[in-house]
Amino acid sequence: MIPFLENKRLALIIPVYNEGKALISNFKEIKRILEADEINCLFHFIDDGSKDDTWQVIESLAQSHPNVSGIKFARNFGKEIALRAGIESIDADLYLTMDSDLQHPPRYIKTMIELMATSGADIIDGVKASRGKESFTHRFFAKSFYKVLKSITGLEMDNSSDFKLMNRQVIDNLREFHERNLFFRGVVSWVGFNVVTFEFDVDDRKEGASHFSFGKLVFLATSAILSYTSKPLYLTIISGVIFLVFAIIMGLQTLFNFFFGHAISGFSTVILLILITGSMIMLSLGIIGVYISRIYEEIKRRPRYVIEKKL
Repeated sequence: MIPFLENKRLALIIPVYNEGKALISNFKEIKRILEADEINCLFHFIDDGSKDDTWQVIESLAQSHPNVSGIKFARNFGKEIALRAGIESIDADLYLTMDSDLQHPPRYIKTMIELMATSGADIIDGVKASRGKESFTHRFFAKSFYKVLKSITGLEMDNSSDFKLMNRQVIDNLREFHERNLFFRGVVSWVGFNVVTFEFDVDDRKEGASHFSFGKLVFLATSAILSYTSKPLYLTIISGVIFLVFAIIMGLQTLFNFFFGHAISGFSTVILLILITGSMIMLSLGIIGVYISRIYEEIKRRPRYVIEKKL
């Protein structure tokens, strides 16, 4: 056993969604590598409302392995909420969040633990050295999103992932966050503490296909920006100032033409300005509406997730 893990409980938080076909083989591979590295841990699965036999597979694993536990959501709440539920529903000293599809390679877990021991870090933040076999569109959008997020919120999250090792102090602080719309990586970055980054190469999925579509990536990006900054609201002020300047210029031009007897022309310009102004007003109202909807979701105080079954 790694000396750092003596008298410490390590929990692997693994969210799953419709992974029934690949879960057994992936679990065996993770378990094989950890046993070879002499790492004892708890496997905690969060079934995010799967429609296949994922929960039955988790039950069978729990029956044959005493260090396997899990919870099942009553419906799909999303990976971010699943990660939050995972750290809330099991007691440990160290928590490692990872995907079940082996794209977060378990061979790096020992290195991350040793890095935490030698550096004294509170968080070992897994950062993708390469993004694997992602499409050009996905890769381009991901990089653009992280640049925009950094410029707006100041959070440095380029090529970040949910592959993280955290101590109990960090987890206790993460449990204090009560917002419904949660961006897990952003919360971990926001809390601070002593963070050491660890670069890893993303492995290919052994079985199955990713459930993370481009549409979900867009939704996650939007949710992350709205959750960590109110700066988009200032677009309404900025656009208002810009069009106020335009209005003053056009007003002066109109008065000049009126007093000097020039024929008033430029109907196309007026129509164009009306269309641009109208679109900016609708955009501003849309941004305000999104923030109001977030406020509405928060004040309802509904539970973040509903657990149907526990192991």
